[in-house]
Parts: sequence; C-alpha cells; structure tokens
Amino acid sequence: MLLLSGLLGACSKTAAPVQLDFVGAAGLTSGNATVGSNDTLTTRAYARGNDNQLTRLRITVTYEPGLNPILYPVPISSFDPNAAPGPQTIVYLDSLITPLLDASSNPPRGGEHLFINRFSARATSGTELWQYTVSDNAGGSATRAYRLTVRKADSAAVFHSYSLSLRPRATANSGTASRVFLSLGTGLLLPKYSVLSKQFQADLWPNQRLVDLVCMVGSNGLTLEAPAHIRPRTEQWPNPRVTRLRRTSVSADDFDKALTVNDFSSAFNGGQLFANSLDSLTTGALNKNQVVAFKTTEGKAGLLLVSDAVLGTSPVLTCRVKVQK
Repeated sequence: MLLLSGLLGACSKTAAPVQLDFVGAAGLTSGNATVGSNDTLTTRAYARGNDNQLTRLRITVTYEPGLNPILYPVPISSFDPNAAPGPQTIVYLDSLITPLLDASSNPPRGGEHLFINRFSARATSGTELWQYTVSDNAGGSATRAYRLTVRKADSAAVFHSYSLSLRPRATANSGTASRVFLSLGTGLLLPKYSVLSKQFQADLWPNQRLVDLVCMVGSNGLTLEAPAHIRPRTEQWPNPRVTRLRRTSVSADDFDKALTVNDFSSAFNGGQLFANSLDSLTTGALNKNQVVAFKTTEGKAGLLLVSDAVLGTSPVLTCRVKVQK
C-alpha cells in the first residue's frame, strides 16, 4: 500500500505557478532605488502563465507619508512627527489581460504578458511602494514590488513646487489624444487607465477625486482642462473637480519671483478668461513661456509656467508648477 501511494503521488501533476519578474536593464526600474522628485521612470513587468491562462494585472502604489506635501509650522522644530499623514494607497491599474499564447518558440500554456509602465515618481519627499500582481484563471497569482525614495530639498517651503512633463499621445484617425491627468496639489500624474475604465469603475473614483487638470492634444495644440469641462458621464466620473484657470501677463522671470500665496492669488485675481472660454475651465492651445494662474476646488491658488510645448508625433507639455500647500 505504501508503494502504491508513492507511485500515485509521483504520477499526479501539480499546476506550475504563475511567474512574474521585472526586466533588469539599463534605463529600467526593477528594484529599490532613490530617485529625484517627478523623475520619469520605466518598468517592464513580464509574466508567464505556465499551465493556467493569465487573466488579470493589478498595480497598487502606497505613498508614505501620504501624497500631499506637509505644511510645516513655524518654527519647524515644533513639528510633531506623529502628526504626519498616514500612508495612502491608490490602485494604479486593475485590468483584465489577454496573454500572448505563441510569443516564443516554446510558449507556456497559460501565455505570456509584457507590461511596460512609464510613470513619474512622487513630487514630495517620502517613499512609494509599487506592487505588481498577476493572476491566472485558476486563482493562482504572483506578486513583485519595489520601493522608491524621494528626498526634496525645499520640503519646508510654504508652497509646493515641482517640474513635470505631460505626454498625451495623438491618435492617428481623429487627431484627438489619450489624456494625461494631473493632481496640482500633489504633483501626481496619472494615465488614462488609472482614471477611466469600463471595468472596476468604482475602484477608480478615489483617483478621480485627485485630478485637477487634464492635458490633451488636438489640431490646435496642447491644452489644459478642468475635469468638469470635459463633461464625463456621471456614472463614469461622479463629481468632477472644478479648477478655475486664468490667462496672465506674468513673465517667466515673474514666475520665479512669486514666492507667496498672495503672489499666486494676485495673479489669479488680475488674470482674464482664455479666448472662447466662458466657464474659465480650459486654457485653449498653450504656448512656451505662458503662465497660467489657477485655483483648485478647495480654493488653493497657484501658477503654472509652460516651459515648452512640443507638437508632432510625440507631443510634450513641459511645465513648472507652484501651488499653495
């Protein structure tokens, strides 16, 4: 009986587990690292389904201490570290996937999937834990993670400042674009699939509540629009944020000299609506060295300097932002 049991155990087959790895190569992020604020990073995540077909990819990011910059007291020595914001986790991607079943000469039965994630690091001091999980149709899964650390020299300033590049991609058939979503108060950039999706929509509502501006590219150039201006369907995006925008005569030099909340508010109050805009929720086409004044839904004032606006097949809007904490 013992011999028969051993033979049966040797003949039984256990499904091979899901495999998930980060591609390690120059220019790719595949492990823990210290990076600059708003650095543009790229990760390639490769998954193998082995015996069971891959079905789902989920990516979460945990920011610590939270996403928002800290407004430190004066003197800063009176700051209580125990009063710092707690960790904040967002669902960056939660999607069904269709794996490739014949991508190599000896493909796994469950298929293969390569996901290229190009993203920006946080704009504030702290850490962010990126966790990737891939699942198969039998409930098996594999998870990999890395932690990024950002140290920002001006974290004690009374306003939050950062630089970033927004890269909406024009579509070939309509001249319109995929959109890039910006949280002004945090400096966080989100791709479209983090904000709008036909699947798992309720999971994306917390991300939608972060978005102050949407960057788009059309036939006339690159524009910034408040979420309320693009009029998303209510069931897709409840209560879109209302960010007010003003054209200003502020120069690039004046932008550098603006160092107080009063400077930001004065520029907004002295600004004007953009041409063909009756609701103050869109900029129209933007030009290099243009300075836009804004107020968020909460009434926080700030300035956005267009460092460059490049069209063509790979449009890029490069900006510098100063915003009240």
